[in-house]
Amino acid sequence: MTAGQGWSAVAEAYRDTFAPLCAGTMQAVLKAAGLRDAAEAGIRVLDVGAGTGTLAAAALECGAEVTAVDPDPEMLEIAAATAPDARLHRAGLPDLPFADGSFDVVLANFVVNHLPDPRAGVREMARLVRPGGRVVATIWPSGQTDQSRLWSGVIEGGGALPVPSARLPRDRDFPRTVEGTFGLMRQAGLRKVSSGTLLWEHRSEADALWRGAEAGIAGIGTTVVAQTDAVRARMKAEYERLVRPLLHEGELVLRTRAVLAVGTRR
Repeated sequence: MTAGQGWSAVAEAYRDTFAPLCAGTMQAVLKAAGLRDAAEAGIRVLDVGAGTGTLAAAALECGAEVTAVDPDPEMLEIAAATAPDARLHRAGLPDLPFADGSFDVVLANFVVNHLPDPRAGVREMARLVRPGGRVVATIWPSGQTDQSRLWSGVIEGGGALPVPSARLPRDRDFPRTVEGTFGLMRQAGLRKVSSGTLLWEHRSEADALWRGAEAGIAGIGTTVVAQTDAVRARMKAEYERLVRPLLHEGELVLRTRAVLAVGTRR
């Protein structure tokens, strides 16, 4: 899904655990991109950090001509099965092998927040979209989601030692907020930028997110796998305790949110 850490060699686990959570924004992303039905045939779409290919497949269903890129070969194998009509390339932001203005729409669903240089990544997306074309991106806002609070509780209650996250240099990073994402898009040279919050309920098996973390996915996965067996056992017990109030008829229900931003190339 991203050019960041935490995805290599865990593609199948990601598909079965965290990917459905990320798919919660998919319909909003398609709408923001102007891809709502098969009447959009022929629109050239680039899906960066395509991951399991779910968004690429949805864009194909709208009649778009889809190119999808991801730096992880295992992710691309899954994407090839999910979106067999997409053109797939192994590549990652901020260096993509396409000419200026090659696409009508560029999509990045939960990609920008994982990049080692988010500013360069968004500039690259702006380069690749034609004048008048749209760039659409989503990110997780800092500390404002049920899942982030859940993981904080698991780490604290399990007595885990968090793995220090690599902080980006100031000239590369951006505030993980509605306003920060707006500014990131504007600084990339995009116009008619809008940024807002998406809210939805994510439903999954009760242990799905723990299985993803235990497989080493994302920042929480890095922390989980770095612990001793005893600490991991305490973390799992804490996870089970904390999700109990979030269960409805045996299903985990998370009320979560994301930031969605869209901009147009001059």
